[in-house]
Amino acid sequence: MANAKDIVVLKQGVDTWNNWRLQNLSLNQDFRDTKLLKTNSSRVDLSGSNLTEFNLTGFNLSRANLSRANLSRANLSRANLYEAICHMTNLREAILVDTNLMAAFLRNADLRGANLRGSDLTGANLSGSDLTGANLSGVNLRGANLRDTDLSNANLAGAILNGAILKGAIISRV
Repeated sequence: MANAKDIVVLKQGVDTWNNWRLQNLSLNQDFRDTKLLKTNSSRVDLSGSNLTEFNLTGFNLSRANLSRANLSRANLSRANLYEAICHMTNLREAILVDTNLMAAFLRNADLRGANLRGSDLTGANLSGSDLTGANLSGVNLRGANLRDTDLSNANLAGAILNGAILKGAIISRV
């Protein structure tokens, strides 16, 4: 759980928070029981944080660093994650309905069972990610990198895959 100092620093703004995080890289913040500010969180560094089951509906997390963060079962519906860095992020069973993930870096992310219905992943890098059983219905994957991605049992109904890189992707298991 985040302590009082974490919240005080976060309330001082993104730049203050990111500078503090650089000096405290060994700390993994846990915000499960804390109300995170619903302000402009663009460029915020939440790498390694525990945001399990957190409600981030409509948040602006563009260009945020969420690498190695735990966002399993979190609600990120209608959030803005434009160019967000989600390398090795746990998004298992997360709700990402109508979310902007354009140009997001989701390499080696765990998206098993995630609901991405209607989201925009134009130009996103999902290489090496696990999307087993994910709902990708109506998702825009134009120009997305899906190299070596596991899409087995994923719902791709109405998904736009024009220009997507699918080399080595697993579409179904036999």
